[in-house]
Amino acid sequence: MATLDPITRRLRGLFSVLDADEDGFVTWDDLQRIVDKYTTGYALPTSHSKIKALEKAYWSQWLGLLMHAPPGHDRLSRDEFVAAHRAADYDTHASHLLEDLAQAIFSILDVDGDKRISKDEFARYLDFCGISGSEAAAVFKRLDLDGDAFISQREVSRSLRAFHLYNDDLNTPGGIFLGVR
Repeated sequence: MATLDPITRRLRGLFSVLDADEDGFVTWDDLQRIVDKYTTGYALPTSHSKIKALEKAYWSQWLGLLMHAPPGHDRLSRDEFVAAHRAADYDTHASHLLEDLAQAIFSILDVDGDKRISKDEFARYLDFCGISGSEAAAVFKRLDLDGDAFISQREVSRSLRAFHLYNDDLNTPGGIFLGVR
């Protein structure tokens, strides 16, 4: 059996996270569940502008994926999901999809609105993801690319791009923002 490239392996991991009911498909409801997790984790009403921005970013990404799915599909199998992500061309034509998602996630995590995510703000996020202790510190350090003890929106964006496009690291830290550990 051939070894799959790291991006395909990460996208399969993302599929597994999203397919919570294990029916073998990802639907909009699965992405909505991620939005709901942020809503609950940050105790924000569904009408809050930060939640609406996150929902819009996921919805845009979902529609972009469906553009690369077989006609008439409103759900994606694992292989369709991976192929759609690979075809989405996040590097050029659809780069705004990852940027919008990064901006929406960053906005929620930046609780105090100072345009940077502190270790405490990130710890809150990781807490509702079930990550703590040394693992949390290691993830923060990997995301803090410039070593300034904060995570910027640019660093969130770069980590999402690395997850989807470039990195050979199977455990690229950008997956943490998508629910992949």
